[in-house]
Amino acid sequence: MKVIKRNGKTEDYNCKKIKKAIAFACEGLDVNPLKLEAKFDEFLHDGVKTDTIQKNLIIHAKNLATPSDDQWVFVAGRLATMTLWNETKAYEKGFKKFLKEMIDKGVYKHPALLSYSQEDIDEIASYINKNYDLAHSISSVTTFCDKYLVKGEVIQFVTMVDTMIYASVEDRSKRLGYIKDWYEVFAKREISKATPHWTGLRFAGNTGSCFVLEVGDSIESIMNNAYHTAQISKDGGGVGTFWGRVRAKGDMIGGEYGLSGGVLPMMKIYNDTIVAFNQRGKRKGAITIALPFWHKDIEDFLEAKSEVGDLRTKLFDTQPQVVIPDLFMKMKKEDKLQTWYTFSPHEVEVKLGFNLNDYNGEEFETKYMECVEAYKQGVIKVVGELKVIELWKHFLSQAIEKGVPYAVFGDTLQAMNPNKHEGKISSLNLCVESSSNFSADKYAHTCSLMSVVVGRMESKEHIVKTARTATRILANTLSLTKSPVDISDKHIDRYRTIGVGIQGLVDYLAKNEYLYSDLVNIKELAELIQWGCVLESMEMAKEFEPYPAFYGSRWETGEQFDSYIKESVSDLTDWEWLKGEVMKCGVFCSQHTSPAPNTSTSIAMDAQAGVMPPYAEFFYEDNKNGKLPVTSMYLSSNPLVYMQSIGMYDQIELTKMVGSLQAFVDTSVSAEYVIDKNYRKISAKYVSDIYDNAWEEGTKAVYYLRTIKEGEQVVEKSNECSACAG
Repeated sequence: MKVIKRNGKTEDYNCKKIKKAIAFACEGLDVNPLKLEAKFDEFLHDGVKTDTIQKNLIIHAKNLATPSDDQWVFVAGRLATMTLWNETKAYEKGFKKFLKEMIDKGVYKHPALLSYSQEDIDEIASYINKNYDLAHSISSVTTFCDKYLVKGEVIQFVTMVDTMIYASVEDRSKRLGYIKDWYEVFAKREISKATPHWTGLRFAGNTGSCFVLEVGDSIESIMNNAYHTAQISKDGGGVGTFWGRVRAKGDMIGGEYGLSGGVLPMMKIYNDTIVAFNQRGKRKGAITIALPFWHKDIEDFLEAKSEVGDLRTKLFDTQPQVVIPDLFMKMKKEDKLQTWYTFSPHEVEVKLGFNLNDYNGEEFETKYMECVEAYKQGVIKVVGELKVIELWKHFLSQAIEKGVPYAVFGDTLQAMNPNKHEGKISSLNLCVESSSNFSADKYAHTCSLMSVVVGRMESKEHIVKTARTATRILANTLSLTKSPVDISDKHIDRYRTIGVGIQGLVDYLAKNEYLYSDLVNIKELAELIQWGCVLESMEMAKEFEPYPAFYGSRWETGEQFDSYIKESVSDLTDWEWLKGEVMKCGVFCSQHTSPAPNTSTSIAMDAQAGVMPPYAEFFYEDNKNGKLPVTSMYLSSNPLVYMQSIGMYDQIELTKMVGSLQAFVDTSVSAEYVIDKNYRKISAKYVSDIYDNAWEEGTKAVYYLRTIKEGEQVVEKSNECSACAG
């Protein structure tokens, strides 16, 4: 029997070659190679191509994977890796030649790659270990091939190219040392880069994940920010927009009441913009639009995704976000039958001389009551009246039916804002884990993300070291890429916001024999990451300078540390000492930690996503070539932790877990909650209690509220947040 090789030549069939490939793919894994050997004669025939044999081996290897015999996903991954190696011949070519070709062809465009000498590149090439590729599962290898690699690339070469760019801003006497260390961290997948880093950095593209724009109350601001939205989406970023300053329906235009059409027709422009300008053609654009609970158009906004009403004002491609003040939550707790008043910010500013968006906490409550009194006296008239419980029921009905709007607790968001001396954080980004000061037509919140893959941390000291590494790399990235819009660059220059996240909290729990109820251990993990980030940021401020808005910030006054000192549970941290150092030397970045959902990159990292419990311990990922088995990092050694899916938990208890993390996260935590009808009946009261407890636990937001139907095992999850899923 003859086989046809990749070069078109024929040779006699030799089963020893197949047995050798299988043995190589199975080496060191807890699998029986004979199971795969027993399959390969099923697809043999005279004239079969060797690449067909390889493809069939991959198919049979992944089909052998089960929850109780999951190591076959790595056998299939190694076989797929061998295919990639054979197709690209990159490792045979060598890194130096590969890099030169990619630069000469114009594929790699980042100028930092030209800053290295030929001697540097020879040294750098010696750091690369192609065998790290063999640790990837079939779903990981496929994700890299489909989403992150371009023609001719292999994983380790791309990892090194990006590392060279990250280190290019370091002192020339030190950067090779950084490259060697950072390459190992990335190659071992101890840090997970957000998707824009994989798809943008080496091509001199944008690496920012999170952008939040404030839309001002003018046609110029509305249309300029629509343009900004298009630019950000085109470059692969997820967009957040805040609309609290735009006048409500029925307000004045040119001093004449009743002419304003409100926010919905303008929001529709943004909804359609995000559809037209998708993310480099690879995925649809993604946007969240936020409106305060006190805005006169809030009731129409809550219906923006419903199929009832004027379709010209529907936002079917938008994820709505409501910003709820403490005043509303307190009134709901005290007496749900109280009247809640809603206002148009423009009329309030014209008639009363202030804008409600500029206040929070007790100051907001005072100004809100001034508005109520002005309405009762007839000074303002574009005002809505409804019972607190009516608005809350309206919100809950949409959350239960649609899974949105996201709920953002505005006063909590602003309370820990380190830069409140310069402004306000009014809403959150697309995945609700990131935000900082932003201002209409002046600053667009911008953040670049990476996550610590906590399941691969070997000790508490390792966590701190990895958090420090992620901080320095992200800080370097701020000067290595250009944002899609100028107000984003201005924000970066002013605030230097980064976001170090947590990937695979359940993996960390499984590795260390913890549970989601072990709140002290979970809080310590967040504390160690925040400690490492702030420590490195302080050292960078010493080395360079503090971020420009540092002076007058809560970092400089020391207030930012008060809650850390109070909440500390780790014997490795000394917040009093660090407080003194930061007050004296500053921090390089204004905000450091943002646990994102990272659903996209977690597959590539062979880790569970984010901080919430998993949907399943073993599942199949849809792919253009079929379904790919995905397992959990420690499924064979600790299956019980993984087998309790997110819907099996009391979601109210999970709010306590998120609150434990939030104590040491200086932005927000992306936390979604799931009602699994296989385990509990859904009720408005239970859903209401989830939001109430999330607020009381000090969390800043609730992401999606998802529902798993009775008889189903998983929920349909959209792909809106690929850009932010670091």
